[in-house]
Formats: sequence, C-alpha cells, structure tokens
Amino acid sequence: MKVMIAAGGTGGHIYPALALAEMMQKKEPGTEIVFFGSNNRMEAKVIPDAGYRFFGSKMSGMNGGITAKAASLMSLIKAESECRKILKKEAPDICVGFGNYISVPMIKAAHALKIPTMIHEQNSFAGKANRYLAKYADAIVGCYESNLEQFPLPKTKLLGNPEATLAAETVWNPDTLKEYELNPDLPFVVFMMGSLGSSSVSEVIDKALPMLRDDYQVIVAAGKSNDYVFQYVSNERIKIVPYVNGKLMLKGCALAVLRAGATTMAEIGAIGTPSILIPSPYVPNNHQYHNAMELVSKDAAAMIEEKDLTAERLSAKINELMGSKEERESMHVNAEKLGRKDAADNMISWMKELVRK
Repeated sequence: MKVMIAAGGTGGHIYPALALAEMMQKKEPGTEIVFFGSNNRMEAKVIPDAGYRFFGSKMSGMNGGITAKAASLMSLIKAESECRKILKKEAPDICVGFGNYISVPMIKAAHALKIPTMIHEQNSFAGKANRYLAKYADAIVGCYESNLEQFPLPKTKLLGNPEATLAAETVWNPDTLKEYELNPDLPFVVFMMGSLGSSSVSEVIDKALPMLRDDYQVIVAAGKSNDYVFQYVSNERIKIVPYVNGKLMLKGCALAVLRAGATTMAEIGAIGTPSILIPSPYVPNNHQYHNAMELVSKDAAAMIEEKDLTAERLSAKINELMGSKEERESMHVNAEKLGRKDAADNMISWMKELVRK
C-alpha cells in the first residue's frame, strides 16, 4: 500500500501523522509513505528529518483581513493544482489529512481524482478545515464523542489519536530519574506546558515551587522557546530543565501539570496519567478547554483555567493530589477508560478497507 499524508502547521497536526506513519511501518512492512505540507513551516524540516519523502507547497491560512484571506485562497487553489500533479505522479492508494488548512488542497485533489480519502480530527471542537473537508472525505476519524455531532455520522468513527498507540508502548525505568539527579524511589510531579513552554504559566509555576511539600520531587520542563527566566534555583528535590521526553515523563510521574493539546490528551488516556490541566486560552475555538472538559467531566483529570491560575491555588491542588494516592488512582482508572490505545491499528485497518473497496 502507498499512502500520502497531509500534515503541518503545528506539532498537534504533525506528530499524530508521524505516529501513524511509524505504526504503519511496524505493522505493515513495505508500506510506502509520502508526506505533503507547507514548504515554510515546521513540517518542512521535522518530516524529512524523520526519514520520509516530503512535498512542500507555499500556503497560508485564512487569518487576518480581506487581503490576507484573498491571498490564502489563491495559495490554496494553486496548491490544489500542484497536488493533482503530485498525486498523478505518485499514485497513492489512499490520502490521509490531519487537519489544518494544509490538508485542504491534498484531500480535495485526491477526491477529484477518485483516490480514497480519510481525515483525522484531534480535538473535541473540530477545526474549520476538517469541517470543510468532511464532504470530500470518504472516512472521518474523531477522538471525542462531540465529534459525532460535528461530522456526518455514516462516515465518522471514534478511533482516537495515533499518538496514543505510541504512548501505550512507552516503558518507564525509574533509573531515568538519576539523569536528573533525583531519587528513583520517590514519586515525582512533572510540569510540561508544551514543547515551546508558556511564559505566563511559568511565572505562576515559579512562585508555586516554594509552596510544594517536600515529600515528593519535581521536574519542570520550561520549554525550548520560553521567554520567562525562572527565579527558583534547581536543588536536590526540584529540577528545572529546558526539555524532557513527554511520553516517558507521563508514564513515570505520580502527577502531571499540563496544557490540554490534542496529543497530550491522547497520551494521558493511553497511559492513565493523573493530571492537572491548564488549557491554553490562546488557541482557535478555545479547543484546549473543550479537550480538558472531556476528561474533567468524567473525573479523569482536574483543571484550572489560566484566568483563575495563581501560585497558591496551583500549589494547593498539587499538594492535595500528592497527599491522596486514592484520588490519583481514581484519575488513573478513569483516564485509562477514555484512552484509545489501539487508535493507530484501527486507523490502519480502516484505511486498508477503503483501499480494497
């Protein structure tokens, strides 16, 4: 089978696509996978670095005023024409889009050429691009019950995020903590505000650190592009580092303090990580809040909205949960019930079914 995947814009769209590609190569050896995306965004580097062939086109999103929207429309029309040429040359058996405007030209071109199409929606509140593409897709994969209200039911299935499958396979070794000069025998809390970090939340975390009890350890992943400089100095119990392996930390920690991006939510469910979620208010449709509520409403996570976030409130909630193994265990069980560990396997099975038809 030959698969063309359209993905790009942000890690939330790119990494689930790469997870699917990785699982396909494990489960279906010999599968040929080719990617399409924007030639001037992160996918143009991340995807080739992962070892995949990549076609890039110059595209822009529909944000801004009338002039910007007109320029975006023209770029997408041009990209669709380029996609038709690429698809005729590459002749994939199926095309899969992972949301964002970057998927639009590839899925529309594939539909026009009668190549089977699938789109994947990572968030509980579907993005504009996927809602638009629903009429062109033969199959729609969602992750949340709310997606069933947003897409045509006959061709929509809740299979989950391929990142969950990778997360479920993660193995934790307590000796990992020695790399941070921490004690492998003590529980730890991890703070992760996305790969880039959050300056606004980091300031609150910084002030909260001295208020945390001393019977557990802490790892703060500050983020690679965080403008905030922590004033708290790392010690034998609390470590502040730029970056950590997210899946590994979620597997090993007693509690995680996190944003509520789609990939993070998938990983929490697959692993069953007890968590305090701080949804980013700076994303379209406030979708991180909706993602978080899917877990909070089922007692699978706690949430503090950023507008309500203070050092006192954050430290009190962490101390409360770290003092109650029973509450954390309940979160673990409830989160795991929502996890879709076989997401990639089920997507691959449906893709093969579409190709056979």
